[in-house]
Amino acid sequence: MSELKKWCFVFLFSTLTFIYFPIGASAHTDNSEGYSNITFDEQGLRYELELDYLELSRLIDLGITSEATTPQMKWALENKEKIIEQYLQSNLLIYNHGALLQGKIVKTNVKRKRGRDYAHLVLHFPVKNPDSAAIQITYNVFFDDNDPSHRNIASYQLGDQSGRFVFNGGERNLQIEKETLIGQSLRFIQLGFHHILIGWDHILFIIALVITSRNMADVWKVMTLFTLAHSVTIGLTALDVLSIPAVVIEPLIALSIMFVAIENFLGFSSIYRYGVVFIFGLIHGVGFAGALHIFQSSIWESLLPIITFNVGVEAGQALIIATLFPLLLLIRKYKWAITVHGMVNALIFIIGLTWYFQRVFV
Repeated sequence: MSELKKWCFVFLFSTLTFIYFPIGASAHTDNSEGYSNITFDEQGLRYELELDYLELSRLIDLGITSEATTPQMKWALENKEKIIEQYLQSNLLIYNHGALLQGKIVKTNVKRKRGRDYAHLVLHFPVKNPDSAAIQITYNVFFDDNDPSHRNIASYQLGDQSGRFVFNGGERNLQIEKETLIGQSLRFIQLGFHHILIGWDHILFIIALVITSRNMADVWKVMTLFTLAHSVTIGLTALDVLSIPAVVIEPLIALSIMFVAIENFLGFSSIYRYGVVFIFGLIHGVGFAGALHIFQSSIWESLLPIITFNVGVEAGQALIIATLFPLLLLIRKYKWAITVHGMVNALIFIIGLTWYFQRVFV
């Protein structure tokens, strides 16, 4: 093997090995998502907060394991309500005209979404004559304790002010009067872009699709079908019209990676591949939407976050392809390209197979 061959092989092997080893069964490096719904009622401000139950139990000892039943989890929330309330009073700060409001938990529950359990906490912040433009929210939940990658997707309807916000470690303050449509759009674009770049299973699937494309026209056709398909299921899943548990979707995503790797070996016709790409695009869309949930909103109100999130996903895909495809074209100039192609496909299949067994049996 020539020196150039050796280093190209080492580069490809190292890249895919880096993808494989650090990530485990979920194939995502991020941790928990939360959701908020913020409204006014007759007595003041109502804040519905949903947090990943297991993540909350790591922070506050609820005495619950992953095998606990729903009634047991509900009881644990009620039993530790005061401790949870104290934590939120220090880490979920709401101001009206600069005055800090004192919130109290008025209801607890457990909800299951897409195969995950969430602690559903309803807090009430008494305030007289609330001014929607003067409301400011500082959200520090989990960031400084046990999950710096935590994100919370917030929906708010406060008087004549409504919109969406994404709390994360770098953006913890929501000032209602300063919110703009452009700002909201950019946050969801960033959310979609970030989600695909930390979704190694989605990245590996895209690599498997692109690796056999002969030119950019082939790439464009395949990725257009993939985009159309996953756009449909992103929207349906985000609106809770379609609800498929992660325990079902995650193994199917792993199978899709294995299938495309086999297809690359066998060289099926383009027409057949287009159908396969569309079907698997529907499956991956449900996986993409795991980071996006629109809290109790109408379809029209939900269009902006869904569309802009999808734009972010497409931007991430474009970056992956723009990085990968020129390298593939360069490698194809050499006689040993077929050997490298076979090795990469074999490694993609092995990774997909390993993920499948991890997601089904571990």
